[in-house]
Order: sequence, then structure tokens, then C-alpha cells
Amino acid sequence: MKIELFDQFQTQASMNGLIYYFSGNLDSPMVAALADTLKERLQEEGLANATRRKLFSTFVEMAQNILHYGAPSGETTTGKPGAIGMGREGDQFWVVCGNLVLSEHIARLTEKLNAVRSMSLDEIKAQYRKQLANEEHSTQDTISKGAGLGLLTIARDSTEPIEFTFAADPASSGRYAYFYIKAVV
Repeated sequence: MKIELFDQFQTQASMNGLIYYFSGNLDSPMVAALADTLKERLQEEGLANATRRKLFSTFVEMAQNILHYGAPSGETTTGKPGAIGMGREGDQFWVVCGNLVLSEHIARLTEKLNAVRSMSLDEIKAQYRKQLANEEHSTQDTISKGAGLGLLTIARDSTEPIEFTFAADPASSGRYAYFYIKAVV
């Protein structure tokens, strides 16, 4: 990267309130290290306990989504490629995550996310309890590993509906797409 581009990156990050960012291959030890650092950073911000818990929970759920559902990088490195960031805008915080997914999963993800976006907070909580008790989830959805609890947790802790988008990955000839998800706490 040219130094001028790094300067532009830093300027844009600062202008958009970015306070925490990681991009690279994520594996379980890396997520644990990032989570520990984030805990310290949130403590330094002097936030209320409930806000810290929601931000931490949202960060961990998004990082786990990369680990569980992200497409492999195709390289011999460990982990799954992705990026995750947190920032502040006024009195609210945002968490954004991006990773590759199989293009064939876009319709399924869109349906799940739109369903969650359309729910009220009470409906999200009720669906969470229902999914906790759903012992047949693995036979109903062979792709999801957590019965959709991660998305429900993110939605429950968000003050606004979850935002998401997909962008084609030209390098994969249509096999993969970038999946981005944003929550505001």
C-alpha cells in the first residue's frame, strides 16, 4: 500500500468514527485475542455496563459468523478472511462485519435477515426463546450451526434494524460474494 493511500484510509476511518478495526484471517485464537483487546478498549471508553455488554456480544457474534459461515480464502492459511470494525457516531456505536460467502447462500441469508429486520423487539425475544427450545434445528437447517441465535442476539442488542448488503467478488467468477452486516447499539 502506498503511504498516501494509508493516510487516506486513516483520514476516512477517523472521519467515520472508527475506533476498532481488524482485517485478515480469523480463527478462534485470533477472535479471543481481539475480544480481550475490545473488552479493555470498551472499559477505557467509560461506557455503561449494558452498552459494553451489547457491543461486546455483537462483536463476538459477528466474528463467530465469519468463523462458522465465511468462505475459505483458498490459501493454505488458517482461519477465514474477514473484516470487523466498531465506531462511534454521536451517542451511538456501530459494529460492521464483512466476509466472503458462497453466492448460492445469498437468497437464504437475505430471507433470514429480512425476517429478523421485520420483527419487533418482543418478537425477536420470543423467537430467540423458541429457537433455544428447538431441538430439531439441525434437521431443518443443515447450514446454520446456531439455530439463528447469533442474528437474533445481534438484532436484540441493536437500537435500529440490522443493515446488510452483498457485493460480487469479481475474483471468484461469481462463486463468492462479500457479505456485510451492520448493527447500531
